[in-house]
Amino acid sequence: MPPVRRAGREAGATSAESTSGSPVRSGGTRGRVVGFRHLRRLPAWPACDTEIACTLGVIDRLRRVVSVVKLIYEGILTTEWKFRLMSQRSSSALTALACTLLTLATPGTPVAADTGAHAAGGVRQAATRAAAPCVRPGQTTYPVDYYWKNVLGMRLGSGSVAVNTSPSLWGGQIAPGSVFTLTLTHRTNQWPLLVRSYTTMWDLSSLLAGADIIGQSGTGTISGTTLSITSQGSKTDPVAKVITFQVRQGAIGAAMTIRPTGISSVIAAPGQLGNNTPAPPIQIVAGQSIAPTNAAADTATTAMGTAVSVPVLANDTATAPAISGLTQPGNGTATISGGNVVYTPAAGFIGTDTFTYTITTACGSSTATVTVTVPCPWKPVNLVNGSFEAPPVASIDWSIPDASVNPSAGWHTTATDNKLEFWRGGASGVPAADGQQFAELNANQVSTLYQDVPTVPGTPMTWSLYHRGRLGTDVMRVLVGAPGATVAQTPTGASSPDISDDNTAWRHYTGVYVVPPGQTTTRFAFESVSAAGGTPTAGNFLDGVVFQTPPCPATGKNVVQTS
Repeated sequence: MPPVRRAGREAGATSAESTSGSPVRSGGTRGRVVGFRHLRRLPAWPACDTEIACTLGVIDRLRRVVSVVKLIYEGILTTEWKFRLMSQRSSSALTALACTLLTLATPGTPVAADTGAHAAGGVRQAATRAAAPCVRPGQTTYPVDYYWKNVLGMRLGSGSVAVNTSPSLWGGQIAPGSVFTLTLTHRTNQWPLLVRSYTTMWDLSSLLAGADIIGQSGTGTISGTTLSITSQGSKTDPVAKVITFQVRQGAIGAAMTIRPTGISSVIAAPGQLGNNTPAPPIQIVAGQSIAPTNAAADTATTAMGTAVSVPVLANDTATAPAISGLTQPGNGTATISGGNVVYTPAAGFIGTDTFTYTITTACGSSTATVTVTVPCPWKPVNLVNGSFEAPPVASIDWSIPDASVNPSAGWHTTATDNKLEFWRGGASGVPAADGQQFAELNANQVSTLYQDVPTVPGTPMTWSLYHRGRLGTDVMRVLVGAPGATVAQTPTGASSPDISDDNTAWRHYTGVYVVPPGQTTTRFAFESVSAAGGTPTAGNFLDGVVFQTPPCPATGKNVVQTS
């Protein structure tokens, strides 16, 4: 490489480059100048006609120009020479690269900020090159009709030919190197009496001008640029003709089509074409391979009252898609958030909801459906042995072990002896209210009868029971809450939590309890307030006790929770 001259080391010193307008840097200015004649010695861009040859040529020459390019990029050339260099007409692609680097190195040249991983390293980023234009698909089928007529001009029969492309190309675009198939399928709807077979002829000249045949099957022969397809046997349509083409490199700008040129018949009646208009042309363009835009259906599940972000683009087939349309669901809202759609169910909604979204690319648009399921938010909860049917007793038994000893009993007691008292229906003339047996609240001690069940916060629980006095009027309360923190419940329609009944009949009570936040275990209990005869250890019969989650409503219903 020629030496680099230094200028401006002494006041008034100058530096010149030959007599062809070489740059001069005035004294007192420090810097280095590279003459334009040195740049003209850069090796010419290699002549090549393939990507591999070009790549090898670039590698071979790159090491010879690295230092010059480095000087250019570092801004060693004067601003004057930068503009003079960029104004030259040169066939060298390397010179064009140098011009680009000069422009980037010039102070004040705007460069788009890089927000990617490279930005943190301080590396200057060139603008992103625009992607090749998307190849636009077309329609699949080009229909052609045919018929026969007699000497009087009357139509005797008819048929059609479906000329299909795969992928869909008629009226669309295709890139060089792409492969597609052409399928011609004949279907005769009605055969005239005197017609036994026929032949259709097709002009393939424009197809063959832009593409090569790389495979074919079915019935039909190609002679020059004409395809002839003859029906098989008597009154039998030909097997579909399938031709596979590959678009030639260098055919950009050409258009390909096919045109029917005629139909001949054997034995009688001339064949006629319903039309001989060419198929919508396929344009050969520089671009990507055919990129279909297909939105695929999505599903999601979310809890009641909870929004969910659905990544709808994740399973779609598309190049750089954008969500361009959205319909609203019937039981909530849907909003676009980047490449996702956020679905928010309506307050209290349980069931299945749907909405559609549309994606758009340079290749077209496509719409798909999103189905969101909002399941019942609570788990089924039921008491064990709510009607006191196990274990069975013959009459009255006040020594039954509670659930801490016998889990099938279901009920626990706070009595120190852990004993329960069950009665057989009819004992002492007292019938059971539900089933065959019932219980007395206190067996041998004043205590609390209870069960602990797993619950989901926010669940509206319902409870019900039958109560009756033993010797007269007995009073009790229902307690519900976290273990150790139960609260007396007021029955539906009552003004007090006290449940009071005499010994003449059973009475039914109901209530609702909403599980508070954070409470995953709930205790359902009874306590005796008073009993006829003056002792709480005798009295307060119970039967048919229920504490459960309500059944989930039918799909698409709203649940109103009480608090």
